[in-house]
Amino acid sequence: MLILRRYVLKELLAPCLMAFVVFTFVLLVGNLVKLADLLVNKGVPLIDILKLFSLLIPTLLSHTVPMAVLTGTLLAFGRLSSDQEITAMQASGVSVLSLAFPVGIVGLILGVALVLVNDRVVPGTHFATRKVLEEIGVRNPGAYIEPGTFVKEFKPYILFVYRMEGNQLYKVRIYEPMPGRPTRTILADRAEFVPLPETRQVQFKLYRGTADEPDLEDAAKLYKLEFASYAMTLSLAGKNQRDIMKKPKDMTLSEIRAEMASLKEQGIDPAPLETEIHRRLAASGSTLAFVLIGMPLAIRTRRAERSVGFALSLMLILIYYLMLLGGQSLALQGLLPAAPALWLPNILLTAIGIGLLARVAYR
Repeated sequence: MLILRRYVLKELLAPCLMAFVVFTFVLLVGNLVKLADLLVNKGVPLIDILKLFSLLIPTLLSHTVPMAVLTGTLLAFGRLSSDQEITAMQASGVSVLSLAFPVGIVGLILGVALVLVNDRVVPGTHFATRKVLEEIGVRNPGAYIEPGTFVKEFKPYILFVYRMEGNQLYKVRIYEPMPGRPTRTILADRAEFVPLPETRQVQFKLYRGTADEPDLEDAAKLYKLEFASYAMTLSLAGKNQRDIMKKPKDMTLSEIRAEMASLKEQGIDPAPLETEIHRRLAASGSTLAFVLIGMPLAIRTRRAERSVGFALSLMLILIYYLMLLGGQSLALQGLLPAAPALWLPNILLTAIGIGLLARVAYR
């Protein structure tokens, strides 16, 4: 029996590693396009791009590991079933449940490891990424500016640009919302910016446009001022990196619990933070649910083709994450407690997997 279990685990290892590489590469490609845009079009230094890239890989582990485990299980047991090896083992008196035991242990171990990753590694990389992006924005404000998008980093102003070439901006709109008064608007055909890193500010030089200016006789009114050139200084949100507050995704589980206790003392409902805790734990525990449902499905389908395994894996992953997002939404809206809402997908997949395993074992 020990030899068979080692054999099954060995068969499981190769497809899991292959799936891990494939999924990591696919997720990296989408982010590499954004990093390439920062490097080529925004002029961000290569060293900063490498920093962001190195911080990106650990963040993907919480997604790629469960996906790889599910796909590897489907491919490995699909091949064993297709080659009649599972049938031969059963004919020799070896129960499918005895084969499932070491595979379930692997899923459980990986789940515990992911809890540590989601608690320590991922929040730290999230926060480090935000700090790198903030520093890039200070030295190169153009990295913040995306043509056709409202930019809110230069508070209290909202910036909109139609086209951008280097530090040259075209058809610029700058809005300054003012409570109880009309929104001040500055329009310019062209603008250029000069970063002032030492003060965390950006000087904008606007050309050929109009600016709303307060009416000295009536504060509720603005009047239009035409200009050939106009200079203004905008401050980046936050004066220094110590002003960057941690978001829930940047916190460890202990930090989230401490924040929850602080909110409770202030009479504030900490439900969103509780939702974040259960989201991380449930996502980590998905590895066990995936191996339990992947193994009997692969045995029943009896297909060794990788395309079939990947297709079935993607379908299950899509179903799982849709349920997880749905549970998270219900918890955030207060329609369900966080624990049952976030753990329901794991419970359903595990229950279905155990039921299918029993049917395969005792058929």
